[in-house]
Amino acid sequence: MVFSSYLFLFFFLPAALLGYYAVPRKWKHLVLTLFSYLFYGWANPYFCLLMLFNTTVDYTNGRMMEKFPAKKKLFVTLSVITDLAILGFFKYFNFGVENYNALMSAIGAESWQYEAIFRIVLPLGISFYTFQSMSYVIDVYRGDAKVVRNFIDYACYVSMFPQLVAGPIIRFQEVADQLQNRTHTLEKFTRGITFFMLGMGKKILLANPCGKIADTTFNAGVVETLDAWYGAVAYAFQIYFDFSGYSDMAIGLGLMLGFVFAKNFDSPYKSLSITEFWRKWHISLSTWLKDYLYIPLGGNRKGEVRTYINLALVMLLGGLWHGASWNFLIWGGIHGGYLAFERSQGKESIYSKLPKFCQLVITFFIVLVAWVFFRADTLPDAWRYLGCMFGWAANPGAGTVVRGLIYAPWYVLNFILAGVVIWGLPQSWDFTRTLNKKKIAWCIFVFLLALLALTTQSYNPFIYFIF
Repeated sequence: MVFSSYLFLFFFLPAALLGYYAVPRKWKHLVLTLFSYLFYGWANPYFCLLMLFNTTVDYTNGRMMEKFPAKKKLFVTLSVITDLAILGFFKYFNFGVENYNALMSAIGAESWQYEAIFRIVLPLGISFYTFQSMSYVIDVYRGDAKVVRNFIDYACYVSMFPQLVAGPIIRFQEVADQLQNRTHTLEKFTRGITFFMLGMGKKILLANPCGKIADTTFNAGVVETLDAWYGAVAYAFQIYFDFSGYSDMAIGLGLMLGFVFAKNFDSPYKSLSITEFWRKWHISLSTWLKDYLYIPLGGNRKGEVRTYINLALVMLLGGLWHGASWNFLIWGGIHGGYLAFERSQGKESIYSKLPKFCQLVITFFIVLVAWVFFRADTLPDAWRYLGCMFGWAANPGAGTVVRGLIYAPWYVLNFILAGVVIWGLPQSWDFTRTLNKKKIAWCIFVFLLALLALTTQSYNPFIYFIF
């Protein structure tokens, strides 16, 4: 079930809100948890059992840390190992088998290949709720959060449907107090609705059309240079509006339920460096990696060389978190390499002394090249597409049909509008901070336009559902 569907908009969401507000405060978390499990299990009910197991393990180990403080390290280790083992099995088993078999074939040992009798299906959102649940046990171990004694409260935190399958990653310490005491106000609810409507507009009116451009060019084989750049930029627009649109809808739904979630995007394509980009893109993931991986590895406290290694390693693992593919590792390596490079240059580097417009263009160029690896289905596909972008694989005269599709007026208009929104308009967080009749009317107009467009679209995926 996706937010941008009639099933969610006209059936699930009204029922969930009605059920949530109809019961007394002491029952609200139970109702929200039940609706969240219904939401998550809509595609595959068996996924609910896995999430329930993960929730039970971390809740139990949290209680054990409170009961046996001298053995806190043992219990947090059990939780982290269990969480990572489950995530690793479901996310990387197929990848491991494929690469092992490829290695055996390369060395002429086909008889040693592993013939898997089944393929592992990746549960929706497992990366997101696993990281959320891990943040709880780690925070309890560090003393940054109190132990949750009520299992329903904890299950509600892990399974909350607004951000369950595609984030943002809500760390426990960010909502611990809200789980115990939060307010439900008309102001919150109204801002939540406007957040949701703007996120819906981003997804339907901008992300989906740009996604059609990107899919057409990336799946076309060999395309001309200009077409390849057009498709790459369209994908950059698609993934931003797709993911930030989902985050807006999640934040909006949270506000409707009384929760205040942190900002997950902060105009990342306006960044003047890769370092700044990672302060503004998928903020919940970048801060999670910083606090639970980069700093424990030593951060910048163990000398320059170790700092560069830590940056590269964290981004490689961040790439691998996105998916079991060499493409994601390369994507993470590109960002990790540039983070290390920028840190080595310091504030007085030539790069930072360039005009701001040049810094913005260079940063977006680096991000764009890295997105090719993120988007391409295979590593050879990524190299082929880069070859088209830089002219060494482009075939003049190729792709007449492709150009007829991607330069249709509707797609060009959406492409231009996407750029205007990214670089010329305020972000949703700032736009909804203060509301008036004109802003609310604009949000309603965008939402109604998105609903109308939804009736004509069969293409409606959320990119981050697969992570």
